Amino acid sequence: METLLIVFQVILAILIVLIVLVNVTKGSEYGAVFRGAEAIFGGAGPTSFLNKVTMVLVVLFFLNSLILTKYVSLKHRPALPEVKVQQKVPSPSQVPIPPSQPLIPQQPQAPEKR
Repeated sequence: METLLIVFQVILAILIVLIVLVNVTKGSEYGAVFRGAEAIFGGAGPTSFLNKVTMVLVVLFFLNSLILTKYVSLKHRPALPEVKVQQKVPSPSQVPIPPSQPLIPQQPQAPEKR
C-alpha cells in the first residue's frame, strides 16, 4: 500500500510540473502546439481547462500527501517498551522544610559607614 501511494505521489508531481509548464497565461502566445486549441477546448482556449486540471491535480497531491503521511506514521511507529515506574512518596520526616521567613518584606539595611 505504501509503495502504491508513493508511486501515485510521484506521478501526480510529474503531471503537475508538466501541466504548469504547458499552461498558457493571457499575455503569452500559444506556440506551435496550441494553434488549434480553440477548436478542441472551445472559445476560451486551453487556459481554463488547464487551470481546472491543475487544481484537481494539486488537490489530489495534497490529499495523497496527507494519506501517505498518516499511513507511514502509523506503520513505522516505534514500539516503546513498557516501563513500570514506582513512585516513592517521601515520609513527612524526609520532606525538607523551608526556613521561616517573615511574611512582611523588610526594607534593605543601609551599609554601615566605617
